[in-house]
Amino acid sequence: MCRTGAFRHDRQWTLSMGSVLEYRCPACAFASGRLSVGWGKAGRAAFWGGLALCPACQEVCVVDLADVRPDQRDHRCSRCKGLLKLLEGMSERVKCPQCATPLQQVPLGSWA
Repeated sequence: MCRTGAFRHDRQWTLSMGSVLEYRCPACAFASGRLSVGWGKAGRAAFWGGLALCPACQEVCVVDLADVRPDQRDHRCSRCKGLLKLLEGMSERVKCPQCATPLQQVPLGSWA
């Protein structure tokens, strides 16, 4: 399911159709785990993974932006149930929840 495919332009990571990435801290051992963002061959209506951050616990996660059910409009953190803030692509800096150092985005591949 995971194939290489994310590429870089002008110091910003560009997402292919569906990308797999991870946020890692250069100062401590924190890693977000694999995050699948974008959409696959089925299109945005099936699944559209968007990056989100929980301001309360600093959890970085993926939410399904294609899910338009009324009870899913307010995306909540799975850890603390706090309201998630959607991140603007991959341009926003995210701090490490353990040491507050800015996390680095690491491309792991792509998915369809």
